[in-house]
Amino acid sequence: MNSIEELRDALVKRFPDVRMEIDAPAEETGLWQLDVRPPGRTPWIVAEWKSDLGFGISTPGADDYGLKPDEVYPSVKAAYDRVVRLILSGGQTEPPEAVRLAELRQLRKLSQSEVAHRAGIKQAAIARIEGRGDILLSTLRRVVSAMGGRLSIRVEFADGTERELGDWNIPATPQT
Repeated sequence: MNSIEELRDALVKRFPDVRMEIDAPAEETGLWQLDVRPPGRTPWIVAEWKSDLGFGISTPGADDYGLKPDEVYPSVKAAYDRVVRLILSGGQTEPPEAVRLAELRQLRKLSQSEVAHRAGIKQAAIARIEGRGDILLSTLRRVVSAMGGRLSIRVEFADGTERELGDWNIPATPQT
């Protein structure tokens, strides 16, 4: 039994009248999905799970197909607690809010000095970058990489078309 099946079984035990359905991936290492449909609730609750990523929880709208989950949880217990709260409250998940670079660094529990060291620049440069409203993509990519992340830029059009921009030919580390 995998973690998404554990989540389903725990939820069925707590809420026997709630309809639940697991959608298994074509490959064992793929993304599993659990639809949780409490009576009279729209939208329903979707729990996604992948062994190397943990759980994603969403209350998707009609046009949310294919989007990433709103909330991410590391364990069965944390995902279970959140789904229980959603069922009992009738509430909805909250997509992550946009953050500034300083907030992102703080969320990662990193100091300006640590990020600067990893990026190969001075701490004062990180302070200036965090205070700017407009920076080069190469600089942003370098700082995000120093925090252990990967920068991606997603383009969304009014007709619903979405694409991730890639292959910018921007080095992640300084050229020597």
